[in-house]
Amino acid sequence: MKKVTSIFFLIILLNLFSCNASKETIYTSLPQEIKSITFENWTAGRMESGSGTVFVIELEKPLGNTIRLEKIYFKNLETEIVQVNETKFKANFHYNKIYQQHQTSAIATKEFHLKENEAVIEYLKNNKKYWYKCTQIKEITPLLFP
Repeated sequence: MKKVTSIFFLIILLNLFSCNASKETIYTSLPQEIKSITFENWTAGRMESGSGTVFVIELEKPLGNTIRLEKIYFKNLETEIVQVNETKFKANFHYNKIYQQHQTSAIATKEFHLKENEAVIEYLKNNKKYWYKCTQIKEITPLLFP
C-alpha cells in the first residue's frame, strides 16, 4: 500500500511541475490560401506624425462566415486587422509615442519570438482562437512623405 501511495504522490508531483513548463505556441495553417502578404514602412514629413508600417494581406478567395482575422503581431507589437474588401485586409502600426503605447505586445515578445521578416496572424474560426506564422514577408520600398 505504501508503494502505491508513493507512486501516486510522485505522479501528482510530476503533473504539477509539468504545468509550469514552457509551452510552444501552436501555429496552424490559415483556413484560406494567402495570395500575397506585404509590408511597407513609411515616414511622415513632420516629426510629430512619426512613422509606421502598413501590412496588406490579400487572400485567394473570401473568408467564410465562421472565420475572422483579428490581429497581427510584428516586431513585439500588435494591432487589429481591418477588412478592406472581400479578399483584402490591412493592419497599421504607428511608431510614435501617441500610438505605440497601446500596441506594445507582451504576447509577441514572450511567445512568438519573431524574426525581422516574420509576423503572426491571429484569427477566429468558429469562435476559437488560432495563430498563423507568416515567414519571408515581402517588403515594399518605404514611403517617405515630404
